[in-house]
Amino acid sequence: MRFLISFLLLLPLFNDAAAQTKADSISPIFPKVVIINNKQEVLLAFDNNRKAYELPSIGFIEGPISIREYMNRTATEIGITYKSFRLAGMFTYIYPNRYRTFIRPYFVMQMEAYANAQGFSDSSYKWFSPVDAVKAIPYPASAQILQKIIAQPGYVWAATFEEYGYTNPVDPTKIKFSVLEEFYKLNEMP
Repeated sequence: MRFLISFLLLLPLFNDAAAQTKADSISPIFPKVVIINNKQEVLLAFDNNRKAYELPSIGFIEGPISIREYMNRTATEIGITYKSFRLAGMFTYIYPNRYRTFIRPYFVMQMEAYANAQGFSDSSYKWFSPVDAVKAIPYPASAQILQKIIAQPGYVWAATFEEYGYTNPVDPTKIKFSVLEEFYKLNEMP
């Protein structure tokens, strides 16, 4: 009887269904790319589900892939070639009521040319002046990040946000947003 009681008390410790898995502990990495052309315009992509403009991304970094390969795939998918790219910031998005945190690196990519030498084959891409790009993005964190990156491009930035409540199409009045950690510089030595 003691063995049975001990076994039942220790069983939850070995139960995979109740235990946190390694996958639960991984923070997904979802990069965004600020693509700039030779006119210093910013490229935005129109999301047909949300009916809103946003900075381009090809999604989560999944599987064995380097940052350079991710950037190459991004450029290829969009239909451009690029001169260079650099890290512009590392941002944390925390989602309340979920055991979830997204790590969102932002990169700045200097476009070299259109891959087909003519333009975009996908009409969802559009160039904006930096000021108009910030205004066109309805997501507060993305708009603030872009504004910071454009205003002070010599730094690598970080901040932490809570942003949720997205709808299809996007309704900016329904987005819940707060800054949990203000912007700070990652590459400035004290």
